[in-house]
Amino acid sequence: MKKEKLWTDEEHSAAIEAYLRMLHFEKENIPYSKANIRRDLLSGPLQNRSKGSIEFRMQNISAVLNNQGKTWIPGYKPAKNVGRIVERKIADIILKIEGKGK
Repeated sequence: MKKEKLWTDEEHSAAIEAYLRMLHFEKENIPYSKANIRRDLLSGPLQNRSKGSIEFRMQNISAVLNNQGKTWIPGYKPAKNVGRIVERKIADIILKIEGKGK
């Protein structure tokens, strides 16, 4: 089984920005397509990742938000056993992105 390379900061940021955009749509009851957003990621910043890898990363993001007591996207059930390093990286990027929005 081939081991995937670690995600770069840019890849994490792209996934988290897409996730937070979808979360905004959820909160505002704005229709959107997860499949279209995933296709955009696969044809752009996450072109070196698989559909499954992106789906699992979205579940990692849900897990981090859940651990922080925040709302997460119902279609991305929080993953179990998110590694500490990945959890910290996701939390830091979320904080950075949310800080830019203020």
